[in-house]
Amino acid sequence: MARFVITDPSDRTQIFEISSPTISVGRAESNDLILRHPSVSRHHARVTVLPGDITLLNDLGSLNGTFVNGTQIQEHGLSDQDRVGIGMYELKYETGRSHDLHIEAGGGSVTDVDGLVGADDIRTALRLASPMAATGPVAIPDRLKALEHENNLLKLLLAVGKTLSSVLTPEEVMHRVMELVFQMENVERGFVMLRDDKKGFKPAVLLYKDESMKAQARGVALSTTVIDRVMSDRVPLLIHDVGSDERFSSSQSLRISGIRSAMCSPLIYKDHVFGLFYVDCLSKPYAFSMEELSIFSVIAAEAAISFDNARSHEELARRVVERQALERFLSSANVERILASPDQVHLGGENQIATILFSDIRGFTRMSEHMEPQAVVELLNEFFSEMTDLIFESGGTLDKYLGDGIMAVYGAPLPKPDDALRAAKTAVEMQRALAHLNREWENRGQQRLLMGVGINTGPVTAGNIGSAKRMDYTVIGDAVNLASRLCANAAGEQILISESTYSQLNGHIPAQRLEPIRVKGKETPVELYEIRWQDSVPQESTEGTARFPR
Repeated sequence: MARFVITDPSDRTQIFEISSPTISVGRAESNDLILRHPSVSRHHARVTVLPGDITLLNDLGSLNGTFVNGTQIQEHGLSDQDRVGIGMYELKYETGRSHDLHIEAGGGSVTDVDGLVGADDIRTALRLASPMAATGPVAIPDRLKALEHENNLLKLLLAVGKTLSSVLTPEEVMHRVMELVFQMENVERGFVMLRDDKKGFKPAVLLYKDESMKAQARGVALSTTVIDRVMSDRVPLLIHDVGSDERFSSSQSLRISGIRSAMCSPLIYKDHVFGLFYVDCLSKPYAFSMEELSIFSVIAAEAAISFDNARSHEELARRVVERQALERFLSSANVERILASPDQVHLGGENQIATILFSDIRGFTRMSEHMEPQAVVELLNEFFSEMTDLIFESGGTLDKYLGDGIMAVYGAPLPKPDDALRAAKTAVEMQRALAHLNREWENRGQQRLLMGVGINTGPVTAGNIGSAKRMDYTVIGDAVNLASRLCANAAGEQILISESTYSQLNGHIPAQRLEPIRVKGKETPVELYEIRWQDSVPQESTEGTARFPR
C-alpha cells in the first residue's frame, strides 16, 4: 500500500497510508489528511489513485502552492520517493514496493490460465507435447515449417501481452489487437462488435490487411447463426469452409458474403459477454487450424480484460474531471452527495426555494487605482480564498465571483432545511474572517477592506443557463435580485437580511429590525433586518471552527 511519510515543522514524523481512491489534503477538519499549520490552505491539494498504480497529485488553488522535488506543480504523477512540499510540511511518497526481490524458477507446468482456456487447449496451441508422440514420420522441411509457424504464434502472444500491458483507451485496445492478429497467416479481415444498450451488436472496429480487398469485399456479414452459437456456447468457433459446413447451411448471408474460412470468439470478462472478436479469410477454405483457434481465443480473452480495464480507467478519469469541475463551486460534502446519487440532482432547470448571499467590498475600485495590478490580484486571491472556504465549509454553492464580490447559494442544487440559517452564519464568519485579514494586512502596511453583505430567501429557477457553447449552473429570479439590492444598500461591516430570511433564523442569530427601504424593482418598501454579528460571541465546535450556539 502506498503511503506518505510526513515531516512536520517541528521535524516530527508520522505515516499516512493511502487507503482510498481520493485523498483530500489541507488545514480544514473536513480533509482526509489534516495538516494543521497556517502555511497550509484549508483545502490545499488532492491525491487521486488511478488504475495501473498511477497516483496523481493536484493543487487546489492553494495560497502557497504545492511542490514536488522543489518544483511547483498544478498536477503531477507521483513516483516512488518523490518529496512533496505543502506549506511547512514535507511528504515523502513511498509506493511500498520492494526493490530487492530474489526470484527462483519453480518446477511444474501450467495447467490453467485463470479459466480462460483449458490445459488441453494450451498444450495444443503451444505444441507442448513431445515430438516423439507423433503418429508417424514427419519430413524435415515440413517439421521446420511447423516449428516456424509455432514460433510465429508464440511471438504473437508475446506481442499481444506487451501491447495490452499499457493503459489504453477501449478503442486503442481493439485496434492494436486487430493489427497484431493480422500477423497470423491467412487472416485477411477482422472486426470487433460490441453489445449496445438494446442487447444487439454494433461494429466497433473493421480492418483489412490489404486495402485493395476493401473495395472488392461484398460487405461484412456475421449471421445470427454464428452469433447465437458463440453467445450460447461461450466458446470460440472455427469455420473451415462455409460452403461445406452443415452448421451454417441455412445462413444465406454467410454464403453471399464471399467468406471461405473464419474464426469467432466471444469477448468475456467476469462472466459478462460484451462483444465478439472475428477474423476471416475470403480467398481459401481451411485457412485456420485448431492451434490458431486456441491462440485466437487466448488473445480474445486478454483483449476482453484489457478492454474492461480501459473502460474502468476512462470512467474513473471522467469522474475525476467531474469532481474537479464540481469542486470549483460546491463543498466537498455536496460533491460527494451528487456523485453518489446523481439522480437526486436536476440540472436542467427547476423551481425551488433557496437562500442567496451577495457580498461586495466597499470602495475597492477607487483603492485599486492606486495599487499595482499584481498587488490587486494577490489581495483579491487571498480574500476570495478565505471567503470561498467558509462558503464550502457551510455547505454552500459558489455561484460566481463578481469583480470584487461573491454570489453564493444555499439550497441549490441540494436543498437542506436550515439553508437560511447556514447562509446567515456564513455571513457572520465572513465578516469575522475579514476582520482577521485586516489585522494581518495592516501589519504588512496594506489598507483595510470593508465588506457589505445582503441575504434573501425565496423562490428561484435553478439550472444550466447560457448558450450551446458555454453554460453555467446558476439561479435566477426576483429573490436573487432582492438579495443583490440588499447587498448594495449594506454599508461596510454590515449584514442586511430580508424578512423571509429572518423568519427562518428562529432567534439563533441576534438581529434587529430596521426601517423599511425602497429598492429598484419593488413598488412597496422592503422589510429589513441587520445581523448584529459583533454582539454575538462564537463558540468553538469540536471541529475547531467558530460556530454560534443553538
